[in-house]
Amino acid sequence: MQYIACDGRDILDLYRCALEASAYVRARQRPAFLHMKTVRLLGHAGSDVEAAYHSERDIERAEADDPLLHSARLVIEQGYLSPRAVVDLYESLRQRMLRVANEAVQRPKLATARQVMAPIVPPAKAIPLPPLPAEAQRAKVFRGLQNQLKRPQHLARLLNWTLRDLMLQYPNTLLFGEDVAKKGGVYNVTVGLQKRFGVRRVFDTVLDEQSILGTAIGLAHNGFLPLPEIQFLAYVHNAEDQIRGDAATLPFFSNGQYANPMVVLIAGLAYQKGFGGHFHNDNSIAVFRDVPGLLIACPSNGADGARMLRRCVAAAYREQRVVIFLEPIALYMTKDLHAPGDGLWQFDYPAPGDMLDFDALGVHGNSDELSILSYGNGYYLSRQAAKVLETQHDLPVKVIDLRWLAPLAQDAILRETERCKHVLIVDECRRTGSLSEGLFTLYVERATPLPKLKRVTAQDCFIPLAEAANLVLPSRDDIVNAALALTGRG
Repeated sequence: MQYIACDGRDILDLYRCALEASAYVRARQRPAFLHMKTVRLLGHAGSDVEAAYHSERDIERAEADDPLLHSARLVIEQGYLSPRAVVDLYESLRQRMLRVANEAVQRPKLATARQVMAPIVPPAKAIPLPPLPAEAQRAKVFRGLQNQLKRPQHLARLLNWTLRDLMLQYPNTLLFGEDVAKKGGVYNVTVGLQKRFGVRRVFDTVLDEQSILGTAIGLAHNGFLPLPEIQFLAYVHNAEDQIRGDAATLPFFSNGQYANPMVVLIAGLAYQKGFGGHFHNDNSIAVFRDVPGLLIACPSNGADGARMLRRCVAAAYREQRVVIFLEPIALYMTKDLHAPGDGLWQFDYPAPGDMLDFDALGVHGNSDELSILSYGNGYYLSRQAAKVLETQHDLPVKVIDLRWLAPLAQDAILRETERCKHVLIVDECRRTGSLSEGLFTLYVERATPLPKLKRVTAQDCFIPLAEAANLVLPSRDDIVNAALALTGRG
C-alpha cells in the first residue's frame, strides 16, 4: 500500500500530499494511506474535561500549535494577507457565527411529534420520470432475447430484463457489487448488463459491504442513482450502519435539505438448496424494519418483481428514498407451483412503465372464511397450502401477498380482510422480531370486528445446514395444519 505522510498542521503540505494520494489512486486503481499528523484540541465532549488527564503546560503547548494559527502564519509569510487583515477576517467570521447562532436560538422550537418526524421522509422532487426507452434502444439491449421475451419466465430472468429497461430509462443509474459485472451475479440476475452498459455503469467491487454501501452514499450525493447489490442478506449485517446511521438518517438530520437516494438489491431469505448455513440462508430482516422512513419491497414472483423494482427506482429518483429490494433466493429459478412441469410460477414480462404502487396487495382467491397473509417464500407456500385446503378440506381461502414490508399498507390489508372470520399470518422470518408481530398488532388495535388470528413463523433459530433447515422454517403442511386448527376443522 502506498504510504504518504504529511504535516496536518500545514495546509500547503496537506494539499500537496492529498493531490499526490488522489493521483496515485486514480492512476493505479489501488488504495493509498494518507497519514496526517496533527494536534488534538479540547476534549471530546462537554463531559470530557481535558484538564483531568493533561497538564496545563501540555494544553497550552497544543493550543499554540493550532493548525489555524499555522495557516494564518503561512498566508502572512506568503504576502497574501497582513496580520491586521487576518485578525479582521477572524473577527468578521466570529461575529457572523454569533449572529447566525442568535438567530437559530430564536427560531420556534419543535412542539409536536409530527413536526419532529416530518423530515424522516425527504421532500419529493417536482420532476417527471425520464421517458421510457425507445424501441430501437430496447432492441439493442435485448438483442438475442426476442424469442424468450414472448414466453413466461422465472423471477431471476424477469429481474434481469427489468434492470435492462431501467438502466436505459435512467441514465444516472449505476449497478455494482460483488461479482455482479463479469460473472453476472451468483444467480445470473445481472448477467449481460456490463456488456450492454459498459464498465463505468456496471462494475465489480471489493468483497466489503461497508465499501459497497459507502460508495452508494457517495454516488447518491453526486447526482447518481446507485443500485448496489449485497450478495446475501447475512452480509448486510456487516455494514448495516451505513444504511441505518448514514443513508436513511441524512434527511432527518438535515431537515430534508439533503438525501442520498438508492435502491439496495439484496438476495436473501431462506429455503434455497445447495448453499448451507445462516450465512447464505438468512431470514432476519428486523434491522430494516427498525429504520424509520426506509422502504422495503419483497416480491414473490417475476411479474411483481419487475413492477415493484420499477416503482422502487422511481421512488429513489423522484422521491429521494432509500429502498431495500429484497429478492427471495429460493424463488429466483422456481418455475412450478403445485407439480413439476406445471409452469405456474413463470410469468410474462410486464410492459415497460407498468408499476405497482406501495398499497397494492397481491390477492388470489376469495373467501370470507379464511385469509392468509404472507410474502416472499411464505406466499408461495401459502398458495400450495390453499390448494390442499380447498381440494381436500373444502375450505375456501383467500391468499394475500403483502409485497411491501415497510411501510405496511395497513388500510388496504384491513379492507381486504374486513369480512373474513379467520386470518392466518405466515411469516418465514423468526417468531421474535418478525413482521408477523406488527400484523398481529395491527389487527388488535384497528380491526372491528376482530377476526380470529394465528401465526405460522420460523423458529427463533439460525438457519442450520442441509435438511435440518426444514425443521425450523414454515412448510406447506405447517400452514395447512394451522389453518385447520384456526378454523376449527383440525
